[in-house]
Amino acid sequence: MIAIGLKWPQNSYRKSYLSLGPMKISKSFGMLATVLVGLSLFLVGCSDPQKVARKSLDAKGYEASTSSLLVAASAGDVESLDLFQTAGVEVDSADELGNTALIKAAAAGHLPAVEKILGMGADPRKINQVGRDALISAAAKGHEEVARLLLSRGADTAVRDTEGWGALSIAAYNGHAGVVSLLSASATPAELDDALLVASFSGDGKVINTLLGQGANINARSPDSKTPLMISSQAGKVEAVRILLQNQANPYAVDHDQQTAATLAQTAGFEEVSKLISTPDAWGTSTEGLKAATEMSMAQKALAETGVEEVLQEGPVDGIPDPTLADGASPVQAPAQNADQAPEATLVELSSPTNSTSATVAQTGGAGTKPAPAINGKTEGGVAAPNHARDTAKKVREESMSRPIVALNGSTIHARTPQEAPVKSMVLAAYHEESLPIAVDRVDGATASVRRLDQPSAGSFEVTEGTVIPGTTYQVKEVTTRFVSSKEGKGRMVDVSRVRVEDTRKGSSHLLVKDVVGQTSDTYAILAVPNSQYRYVVKPGDVFRTTQPEVGTKDFQVLDIRPTAVVIKDLATDEVLSIARDGVVNPY
Repeated sequence: MIAIGLKWPQNSYRKSYLSLGPMKISKSFGMLATVLVGLSLFLVGCSDPQKVARKSLDAKGYEASTSSLLVAASAGDVESLDLFQTAGVEVDSADELGNTALIKAAAAGHLPAVEKILGMGADPRKINQVGRDALISAAAKGHEEVARLLLSRGADTAVRDTEGWGALSIAAYNGHAGVVSLLSASATPAELDDALLVASFSGDGKVINTLLGQGANINARSPDSKTPLMISSQAGKVEAVRILLQNQANPYAVDHDQQTAATLAQTAGFEEVSKLISTPDAWGTSTEGLKAATEMSMAQKALAETGVEEVLQEGPVDGIPDPTLADGASPVQAPAQNADQAPEATLVELSSPTNSTSATVAQTGGAGTKPAPAINGKTEGGVAAPNHARDTAKKVREESMSRPIVALNGSTIHARTPQEAPVKSMVLAAYHEESLPIAVDRVDGATASVRRLDQPSAGSFEVTEGTVIPGTTYQVKEVTTRFVSSKEGKGRMVDVSRVRVEDTRKGSSHLLVKDVVGQTSDTYAILAVPNSQYRYVVKPGDVFRTTQPEVGTKDFQVLDIRPTAVVIKDLATDEVLSIARDGVVNPY
């Protein structure tokens, strides 16, 4: 009886089949055996997946090689990708330039191919010979959804290529606003500033607005000491210049060569840009610019007032009313008090410390927290480690925006627990330069040589105490000669002579320092503390106090205000600390 792969013949054929002689039946079985052996050999050959995959690739015009894999990835040939892996080609294999299939697919913007390659086990952190990974490759071409997918699979935004370009900066330079919006949401302050500087050169207004909205410093400095406004002006980007001016960029800041944005534009032959900078009425306004102007006005008012005394709140402070305000009133500072004269209610709170505040800080990455162990910015699992300090600092800055601004000078900040150190959890929330069109070129005894930055062709003026600078409302109140030892100059004495002027119209006072880049006017910063109901505005020279149970009282003085940090000193120990924009407090 034949049972392998055969069906018994129908009844109509059974008789004729059985009527065959023995010889004929034997011959029929021999032919059948030959067919079955051939069929079995064919099936064995077909059961080798690698050989089948190689034949399929050959039919598609590919070889089972890295170069062909990269061609398929660049073309977005999703159907062929599995074949390469089955054929024995490693998904992370690279060509002579270090490019992988993932880098090629990302650069071409093929989202399905990128997703497929990642699913095959590709490493999103692989870089080529020029230091670019898949994320930088996608960002450079503006492939937003590809970049989003790569981020979700562990791509590292901190990667820089051999020329220093990161994913955010290269997207900003190329004007890819969507990618910039995606990447800037989790960028560090330094990354935002770098991106703004390169975006100012290319001049894309949407990109510039996006970066400013995420917290980029409008008065950031490039390595050659140029601000975004200077860069846009020198490149002749009119609309970028207008946007920066609307957002309160300082038009009178100077670079290492004492050039302003207007003079740089003029030298480069962009008279239209130079004229725009010199005509404030032509700048126009923006919503964000008006917000910044309002904040600057509030800060200037607070600087003229005394400090406050505050016990840091437990838990979130959003929505907590300012106890110094009547309903509908404007922010007014409460008079400063010595810590020994704190109200009875405050003393009761301090005598019953609770751990809830410190626990809240720890959960949000504040003082005393330790991020997961990381090596070169990666966790042991290979995924980029979260920057707790950066994320916490950003949250503190955002949540503090609705709080009133008060002067830090003369303030006392009480902590509830020894673990909660107000200074250690402070964040540089904002930095501002007030535009002042005057620079000091020379100080000789009681005489100073000054020039107007809004009229470069006006030349210099010799002034002494009591002189009103021609064409302005600024009167010279003090001329001081001063030299300090420079760290960078190995003890060389540096001239930091200064001139103090007063705006006779507004009554405001400003300190001008000779040849110090960017110090053409007073600067100030705003500090935020996670559990404070205030934002604190500070200027150089301010002194404030903090108290902690079991630690006691500490007095600090503000030494310097910079775009990236506020430098303070513990007056008891002379320890100098810097409070950064990312919330990290480091010894200076």
